Amino acid sequence: MALIPDGRAALSAILAHETQFPRVKDSDLSAAAIKLARKQIIAAGLTRDDLLQLKATLGDDMFEKTLDSLTPYHVKLLARRLDKTAAEIEVNTGSSALSHVRKVLTGDVAPSDTPAASADDTPAAPKKNKYLGRKAFRTGR
Repeated sequence: MALIPDGRAALSAILAHETQFPRVKDSDLSAAAIKLARKQIIAAGLTRDDLLQLKATLGDDMFEKTLDSLTPYHVKLLARRLDKTAAEIEVNTGSSALSHVRKVLTGDVAPSDTPAASADDTPAAPKKNKYLGRKAFRTGR
């Protein structure tokens, strides 16, 4: 349960009456904006266009600080969400995934919603599994 039923009104009141809140500094407001933007970025279903709109709304510096504040886990999820066909090497660590997200946002890498299909749209034959089961493993056969 929220402490204040209308948080938007409370934030608007604080911003409208800054003289009554002398201890609230710009860094506090920036931290609150980053926290709200981070929550939006982590949300499922966010597309590249949504991120670009958020970047335009926040500004480049604030958006970059927000991306930097994400945990490696969330950066990897974001990179996978934006580009489902990205090579594992590009998204296996937080820093490489963040670099890949920035490439997708600048347009250097085309984001994909679905994995690429083969030219003739026939399913590829599954690879044969070399593991033959527990008995074969124990007996060496």
